[in-house]
Amino acid sequence: MNQDRRKKLPNKKIIRSAKFEAKEQFTKSALENLKTENERIFNSLKESGEFDY
Repeated sequence: MNQDRRKKLPNKKIIRSAKFEAKEQFTKSALENLKTENERIFNSLKESGEFDY
């Protein structure tokens, strides 16, 4: 019974790598969202004439 249970549990290295991948993807996604939001705000300010660059 214990052997069957061990087979079902994933390896700790696999879990850690999966968590790392999830964090990395979240970080990349968040960074991309911030970039697009920054560009949108910047363009809005340029169009309104409040920011001349």
